[in-house]
Amino acid sequence: MNERETIRHFLATLNYRLRGAVRGAPDSFYTFMPSGDGRGAVEILHHINDLLRFVVRAFDKGSMVPIAQREPQAELATFAKLLRIVDEHLQKTELTGDIKGRKLTLQLLLQGPLADAMTHVGQLAQLRRQAGSPIGYENYMLADIQPGQFPD
Repeated sequence: MNERETIRHFLATLNYRLRGAVRGAPDSFYTFMPSGDGRGAVEILHHINDLLRFVVRAFDKGSMVPIAQREPQAELATFAKLLRIVDEHLQKTELTGDIKGRKLTLQLLLQGPLADAMTHVGQLAQLRRQAGSPIGYENYMLADIQPGQFPD
């Protein structure tokens, strides 16, 4: 598996885990605010989408993906759209630009915005538990995850 296929598999894994973290969540999950200065679920979803927008622009500087209205279903739809755009770019487009003088590479996208997005998916799973609606156990190594497939 080459680098691009590995990143494509990572995107499919990101989708699988995020969908698992929100699947069957009660409406109260999206309005639950953790104690302290933590983010709510919709804010986390919005931030994940911002990270994916950065990745899209790493392939196409002029690309603009509309920003959702911070409603759960709108953010989830934007997430799906962004994953598909990034996946398409991974199949045919070269990276452009740099960050603070450093040329963007697939490795930098993985260690930066993509790893950050996966961290935030973990926050969603933890937030489900705090909101009183924990997700069930799953062995992710046994999940059927295929690059380019982004089921809801």
